[in-house]
Amino acid sequence: MSAKTTLARMVNPNRANLIKWFSYRFIGSSAQAAECLTKVAFERKYIPSRAAPPGESLKRWVKDNQAPQWACRAAFDYLIDNQWRPDDEQSKAIAARYLLLNGHRVTREWTELIEPWLNIAQQANREVDS
Repeated sequence: MSAKTTLARMVNPNRANLIKWFSYRFIGSSAQAAECLTKVAFERKYIPSRAAPPGESLKRWVKDNQAPQWACRAAFDYLIDNQWRPDDEQSKAIAARYLLLNGHRVTREWTELIEPWLNIAQQANREVDS
C-alpha cells in the first residue's frame, strides 16, 4: 500500500477531530469559535475573506464528519499555537499531515513525537509530487 493511501485512510475519516479538539480548547461561544476559525483561515490564506459560518456549524461538522478543509487547517494552526500535542496514533497521523500541509516547521520535538507518521506523510507528499 502506498504511503499516500496509508495516510489518507488514517487522516481523511478522522480530520473533523481537529474541530473537536479545537472546540475543547477554545474559550468562548460557538459563534466566537466559528469567527476565530474563519479569521485564522483568512489570515493564513486558506480562504478569501468571508463571513463566519453559524456557530452551530462546528458541532454539525464534527457530528457529520464533514468538516471543510479550510476549517481543519485553521483548527490545526490554532491548536499548534496553543501548545497542543497529539497523544495517540490517530492524532499523530493527523498532526503529520497538517504540519506538512500547513507549512509548519518540523522541529526535533515534532519529529520524535509523531514518528513514524511524519515519514509516511513526507513519502505521501513525494508520491503526489512525482
